[in-house]
Amino acid sequence: MYDCLWPAMAMLLASSAWPATQPHAAPSFDTLSRQAAEALNAKRLDEALALYKKALKLKPDWEEGWWEAGSIAYDRDEYAECAPDFHRLAALKPDLVPAWTMAGLCDYHLRDYDAALKSLRQTERLRFQENKELSRAARLHLALVLTKIGNYEKALVLLTELTRIDQKSPEIMVACGIAGLRRPWIPPEVPESSRDMVFKLGDAMAAAMDLDAKGATEKFETALRDYPKESNIHFRFGAYLMQRDPDRGVQEIKKAIDLEPEHIPALVSLATIYLKRDDAADAREYADKAVKLAPGDFATHVTLGRVLLETGDSGGAARELEAAVKLAPESPEARFNLASAYARMGRKEDAAREREEFRRLRKLVDSNQP
Repeated sequence: MYDCLWPAMAMLLASSAWPATQPHAAPSFDTLSRQAAEALNAKRLDEALALYKKALKLKPDWEEGWWEAGSIAYDRDEYAECAPDFHRLAALKPDLVPAWTMAGLCDYHLRDYDAALKSLRQTERLRFQENKELSRAARLHLALVLTKIGNYEKALVLLTELTRIDQKSPEIMVACGIAGLRRPWIPPEVPESSRDMVFKLGDAMAAAMDLDAKGATEKFETALRDYPKESNIHFRFGAYLMQRDPDRGVQEIKKAIDLEPEHIPALVSLATIYLKRDDAADAREYADKAVKLAPGDFATHVTLGRVLLETGDSGGAARELEAAVKLAPESPEARFNLASAYARMGRKEDAAREREEFRRLRKLVDSNQP
């Protein structure tokens, strides 16, 4: 009797009389972004980061999401995670200075100095237009990267700007000391045996940057007393003295060459000093030596070109300055002097072209000044 009921029951169970289980709808972008912000405010960082990542998959052009995700990872020292986030944000909004700065800081911590240099130079081109803390970090780390790749003089220019804008600090002193010694280090790489020398020279240079003449002189003299055989301390002290005691400054720079005959910045400096003093013979001696020792350094060719120009050898000057432009086409100084050489040779069109390029580059440099 009951057997006949089973087919009917089976049909009933399979029929639409039983509601089908509905799959849960995926959270919307609005829901995920709201939940991410709530988790961030509650300091539930793991949850917040996961939610930001989910929301960004739904809306890849969400600028705030890339910033918050990158910031969470940066605060946790997860630099390999935050670098792509800030680079993505910078690509979405190229005029957003903090994005370039944070991308550069992440790359610096990853020791990807080429990438860090590219990002931080973009921050510089945008004139460091961000809050004081980030602007300070951008200048400091750009100086550190430039030091690491051997561009010591540009690093010191940035550190001088930073000191004048803000004030000297232990971080600036260390950065100055490393760049002043012309060592391709970042602070953690300074050998223990060199730390005292780095700090003493950096303290002296930072005092000079801070326009503390008395303190700078005393600190340079202390550094020289403790490290009399370090050529770069003599060179930096000599360069500092050129505005206050030029004759003593020249003697200190010469001591640097006595200790290190191939000290290119000292040779270039002496050639320039003697050129200003109308002593062409001594200027030529130092300039010739600099070019022979460092033919790949554009500054040596500029210096010799200027010396030759002053002594009436316009053709020789042009050759040196053309070499300088080839090595450093973005140098306003090289372009200006080459224009002068061409003008003296009667090459009017070439001179006009170089003057125009000089004006363009000079305007670009001036627009990047703080």
